[in-house]
Amino acid sequence: MIAASDIAARLGLRAIPMRREWRGDCPSCGYASGLVVGEKEGRAVWWCASCQDREGITAAVRHALGRGGIPPQRVDRPMGPAPSTARKSAFARALWDEALPLPGTIAARYLAVRGLPGIESAALRYLPATPHPAGGKRLPAMLAAIRDTRTGELRAVHRTFLRPDGTGKAAVEPAKASLGPVAGCAVMLDPPRDGAPLVIGEGIESALSAAAMIGGAAWSAVSAGNLAVLPLPPLPACPVVVIAADPDAPGQRAAHAAAHRWRAEGRAVRIATPDSPDTDFNDLLRARLEARETRHG
Repeated sequence: MIAASDIAARLGLRAIPMRREWRGDCPSCGYASGLVVGEKEGRAVWWCASCQDREGITAAVRHALGRGGIPPQRVDRPMGPAPSTARKSAFARALWDEALPLPGTIAARYLAVRGLPGIESAALRYLPATPHPAGGKRLPAMLAAIRDTRTGELRAVHRTFLRPDGTGKAAVEPAKASLGPVAGCAVMLDPPRDGAPLVIGEGIESALSAAAMIGGAAWSAVSAGNLAVLPLPPLPACPVVVIAADPDAPGQRAAHAAAHRWRAEGRAVRIATPDSPDTDFNDLLRARLEARETRHG
């Protein structure tokens, strides 16, 4: 019997004091602290308080356990009908097909403001009127294709809702959201390159920034929960990996869980982490660019 604590450790979740319960980012929808792993009558159970995507979360648990099947003690928390994963994927594909190439758009300006000018990734697009998950609003957004890392199939999209002038995120909650199953998928911002590491971070901006500083191809796992269980293409692809880890506790747990799995596969893996607990790689990149501008007047 596999204990809930073992599943939580593989997923990089944090323990909730005084309760037999662990929480972290949902590997399916990316919702912060949405994923819960607990125990019911001595059996491990798991659910997301946000997306209720049983299929996606179960796939993440399967990856974490390294099993082709689900352990027999697994049960789902009673809840209403889960939204159709296939329906969400179809909607995500429809939004992606409607979106525009990134260059010259408000989304490109948003990245430039973040210290990332000239990005031409085929994994990023712009959609002027994107439905917000809270309903009733359509906002400009940067769309990112979330694809199965083994097949390349588009399974979901990530939406970063933007101000009309592209100078930052829109003043809405949430300002970022995924649509469709994320588990086992990533935003493959760059194709892997021979002789260069694959740089994997949680967020899109953080992954792009880390790759710009380290040198390599950038992938975003979207969330800490998904990073912990993300499968990579079989070797010899991606033999060298740098994990651009967030410095918070969930980010560190996820990074070490991923590093353990990938090293066991025979890959060379390094974890890079910003020194400050309140800093990510985009903060570091922008600080470096500002210092360079100051030196050169």
